[in-house]
Amino acid sequence: MTVTPSINPDANPTDDVAIRYANALTGLAAGDAWGYQVEFTSYAQMPTYPVAPPSGQWVISDDTQMTLAVHHALVEVTDFGDIEAVTDAITRHFLLWQVDPDNTRAPGRTCMKSLRNLRAGARWYDTDGAVESAGCGAVMRLVPAAFAPDPYWLGLTALQAVITHKHPRAVVPALLLADATRYAPERRGRFLEHALTAATQIYGGTSSWTEDSYLRDVLAPITVDVSSYLVEGLDDGTYEILTHAAERLEQLRALPPADFGDPCVGIGQGWESASAIALALLVADLGTADDVAALTGPEALAWASTSNGDSDSIACIAGGLIGAAHTTEDYWHTAGMNPLFEPRYSAELAAAAIRPSEDPNTR
Repeated sequence: MTVTPSINPDANPTDDVAIRYANALTGLAAGDAWGYQVEFTSYAQMPTYPVAPPSGQWVISDDTQMTLAVHHALVEVTDFGDIEAVTDAITRHFLLWQVDPDNTRAPGRTCMKSLRNLRAGARWYDTDGAVESAGCGAVMRLVPAAFAPDPYWLGLTALQAVITHKHPRAVVPALLLADATRYAPERRGRFLEHALTAATQIYGGTSSWTEDSYLRDVLAPITVDVSSYLVEGLDDGTYEILTHAAERLEQLRALPPADFGDPCVGIGQGWESASAIALALLVADLGTADDVAALTGPEALAWASTSNGDSDSIACIAGGLIGAAHTTEDYWHTAGMNPLFEPRYSAELAAAAIRPSEDPNTR
């Protein structure tokens, strides 16, 4: 099942965005299901190299479930400028997910602990609120925020992260990934290059993100110095991990895909945000290069899944990026991939493809 967007018959510039959003949803859910088959399997114990796609139904995990929760929350909001209302909406949908009967698919410990704290009455920024963790839960679910309108998308990306993961090393990778996702068509094949450029701008004090008023307001409960906060998120290993991924990319471009081996080598296993996005950017670079991509989209998901790390999150994030890079309707079907999701999630993904409008006040 490939998600098809609801497109206004009167073509307009937002049509490409709707198509990209639908492609991103299909890609992230497919990558999630592909990698979920072997999430806790070591590279040495993989059933095949690369891992084959699911047979029968494609069973998604918490990565897709939480992405849909973010989507539902943002659709519900009537004024993104009301940060308290947006926070409440995202928190409410996360709490619904927490007790959902289908939430039995290895949900992250950080997410679950943070949500128990919030359910008990804490706010995310309280000492006993969100866990100060850099886990990959902050980045695996952010696609809906990346597609939100200006001037809100950057702050919304940070907000969906800090509600459960309030560590700078969770927030900064989330911002880098959202930036890559939002501008994916013009960055295909060069995602890691652009992420390192954005990081260099943060270090050099020239990043426009440090002046983003909405991001500043979102982070106000925990910092009054956004610039230093972003630098802290890079200093904690993020920049080095991205650099290692860029070096690995150059090495792999000289090899046939059969010799790629474990994606995690020299980078990390993707259990935390920095290595998760570095691995996904690496996979997406190899799957979207405009000259001759080393991998097709489905081949990229197969390789991402065949990892010694958090296979479903790595493939989920990579699938969202690759999908977001394509403005052709039904990209994944054209690429030869037709995932059969469970009926519940097939319906939810199809409905979610009718993305939020550019301004909630114009809905």
